[in-house]
Amino acid sequence: MKKYIAAENVQLVQSGDNYFNLLEEIINQSKITLHLQMYIFETDTTGLRIVNALKQAAARNVSVFILLDAFGSYSFSREIVQELLLCGIRFRFFSPLFSFESGYFGRRLHYKLIVADKKTSLTGGINIADKYNINSSEAPWLDYALLIKGKVCEYLHFFCEEMYQRKRSDALQLLERNLLPPDAQKEKVKIRFRVNDWLKRKNEIQKSYLESISNARKSITIISSYFLPNRILRQQLTKASSRGVEIKILLTKKSDVWSAKLAENYLYDFYLRNKIRLYEWNNSILHAKVMIVDDNWVTIGSYNLNFLSHYISIELNTDVSNITFANKLTKHVEQIITDDKVCNEINKNEKKNNRMVQLKMWLFYTFYFLLMNIIVSKKRQRKLN
Repeated sequence: MKKYIAAENVQLVQSGDNYFNLLEEIINQSKITLHLQMYIFETDTTGLRIVNALKQAAARNVSVFILLDAFGSYSFSREIVQELLLCGIRFRFFSPLFSFESGYFGRRLHYKLIVADKKTSLTGGINIADKYNINSSEAPWLDYALLIKGKVCEYLHFFCEEMYQRKRSDALQLLERNLLPPDAQKEKVKIRFRVNDWLKRKNEIQKSYLESISNARKSITIISSYFLPNRILRQQLTKASSRGVEIKILLTKKSDVWSAKLAENYLYDFYLRNKIRLYEWNNSILHAKVMIVDDNWVTIGSYNLNFLSHYISIELNTDVSNITFANKLTKHVEQIITDDKVCNEINKNEKKNNRMVQLKMWLFYTFYFLLMNIIVSKKRQRKLN
């Protein structure tokens, strides 16, 4: 989506029971259609709660469609799949092994999205699993979603139809061509949905990041998991820093992918040399993908700043252009990074590692860099053929 359009309401939602209470409420209030498309859907306590709500929706004659990524949701119970089908729910996995979708190696459905009755949606980075919810074993992973209401959700409904049916949606194309720009009223929340799908030559989220960073004048705040930005993005960040833009990056101290964390740490010295302030969230695993620019523009979604999201996965972000919304989010982030119980700032002295640790960081950074080049070169060659 290129144009911004007005949303009736946009609300920030943080991972935890508030998110899953809202998700269950949306399902329970649905009347006509419900699309749920998700990377990870685990049949644990949280997942079973959502499964039951979906069954109840189907019992009310709501048309329910579920699309789960075959890799991310590989543990989803096949018995529950049969139960859902018997309830009349349309269900399928995206890119299972030995399907024509799996012919494009590594392509994954990585976004997280639910749309009810073409008028209410939840989209962002939060998967359905206990680790994103309040539980007895650990604090929930830090992540965010957006509750969006209004006619703008029609776009997401047709987007889901296109993905579920595996064919181009004429309704989606017509809607995008006929989108009207929002009026000039300041209180309007202007949003646009951005998709990254390299196979279909969609690079919208990366463009949003680069354009907003290059246009930044005062501040940039990035919250990111698996943070391995490419050379072009690093160049834009250093240029912004050199022209006086204050840049803050919040990363995770704990990670579920330790090799990616070591590779990420290799670039810490680069950021610090370029006067970019680094913070680490240490209360749980940070899984969020957010950027705030000049306290008036925000992007939130599933897109990680690394080559997997850029070249392989199907990603969905929402760009929000609204000063009030951006200011609230900025204050929220400031509360996090100034709370030394859950977050700490990194300085050069703290990141002086011994030679063995430095070698590990370099090795894993080099590994991911080489892997990226191999994958990208093969995909480019395939496109040419």
